[in-house]
Amino acid sequence: MSVKHDILSVMSQWAPEDTAEAWDNVGLQLDTQKPIERLAIMLEFNLDTWAVFNEYDYDFVICHHPLIFKPIQRLGHDEWQDQVLRNLIKKDIGLYVSHTNLDRALDGVTDMLMRQYAFDIQREEDLSNGYGKCIELSEPAELHLLLDKVPAVAQIIPNELEIKTIALCGGSGKSFVQDVIKSGVDLFITGELGYHDIQTLRQAKVGILLLGHYQSEAFICEGIKQRLEHLEIEIDIIK
Repeated sequence: MSVKHDILSVMSQWAPEDTAEAWDNVGLQLDTQKPIERLAIMLEFNLDTWAVFNEYDYDFVICHHPLIFKPIQRLGHDEWQDQVLRNLIKKDIGLYVSHTNLDRALDGVTDMLMRQYAFDIQREEDLSNGYGKCIELSEPAELHLLLDKVPAVAQIIPNELEIKTIALCGGSGKSFVQDVIKSGVDLFITGELGYHDIQTLRQAKVGILLLGHYQSEAFICEGIKQRLEHLEIEIDIIK
C-alpha cells in the first residue's frame, strides 16, 4: 500500500468524511501521483502559509479549513485561493481536508483543546450532536490558572463566579449558545462568538473565555501529527 493510502485510511477512520456537515467540503481535494516523502499539516492554506510551505519540498498537505469550499466555476489568477491552488497543481502536491468531521470526532478539535487544561473531570458529555464538550470538575477551577494554560483574547466573567462546570468548543461557538445556556454551565470556553452571542450569554450569567478562532484550534495539528507518526515520512506543522 502507498503512503497516500495510509494517510487517507488513518484520517477517514478517525474522522469519517460522511460525518461532516452537508454544507462542508472535506476529503481529498487535490490528488497527487508522486510518492509522498514529506507531509505538512496546517489549519489553513493561504498565501502566508504558502510562503513557509514553499521553502521545503512537501508532497502532501493536510488542512483543517477547506481551500476549495464552493464548487469551482473558473480558475483565475487574481484571488489568493486561485493562486494557492495553481501553485499546488504545478508542483503536483496533494491536499486533504478534515473540517467539521474532525470537529466532532473523538479526540478531535475540542478534545485537543480540553487536553491543554488537564482538568480533573468528574462528568463529561457532548455539548450538541457531537460538537463541543460539557464537563463537571471534581473541584472548582481558578480563572487565572485557566488563563495561564491557554491565554484568552477576551474574557467576560460575572462577579463572584465559581467555575465548577465548563462548556468548550474549539473554533466558532456561535451555533451552540443556546445549548450552552440550557446546559447550565458556569463558563464557556470557545474561539469565536458574535456580539449578540456574548450579550445573550452575559444575561444568562455564563462566563466567557474567547481564545481566538485560530488559537482554539491550533492544537489539533499536533493531534494529526501524532496519528501519522508511525508512517516513515517527514511530518511538519506549519503555523
